[in-house]
Amino acid sequence: MTDQHPPTLPDGGQWPGPGPYTLRAVVELDLALEADVRVDAAYAVVTDLAERAFGHGWQRWYGEALEAEGVTDPRRVLDHDHVAEAVLARLRHRMREDEAAPDPPSEDLGWYAYPPGVHPGRARFRRAVRRRESALAAAVAPRRPRVAGRRRRG
Repeated sequence: MTDQHPPTLPDGGQWPGPGPYTLRAVVELDLALEADVRVDAAYAVVTDLAERAFGHGWQRWYGEALEAEGVTDPRRVLDHDHVAEAVLARLRHRMREDEAAPDPPSEDLGWYAYPPGVHPGRARFRRAVRRRESALAAAVAPRRPRVAGRRRRG
């Protein structure tokens, strides 16, 4: 595997990596091509994106992953997260095998709402949602006008 970092974009950002949204873009383009939609510019952008994210063999690996998961209609990848995760896992496995492909991201870390070891429970989560909703309503709802001679509470 290479130790190259993907080149930065003109605005300083990084190219998207081999994640679920890159896979969704590839699947959506695949479906658009099957439906005879004109996607000249989108085809160029998405294929370049997929090649940078997954490596030069991504088209063959994508087909093999769909076949291995028994996917005959790519819509299943969009509709079912577990199918998308399985296809993505197979693509990342092939990336690890190919020396020329970029390194797949580490799967040890994930994005979570709470730090490791903290489990807030359902009641605490609901309280947080209610506090957020009431704060949002207070920020948006009109306040009563002040009337001369009334004291402010608090």
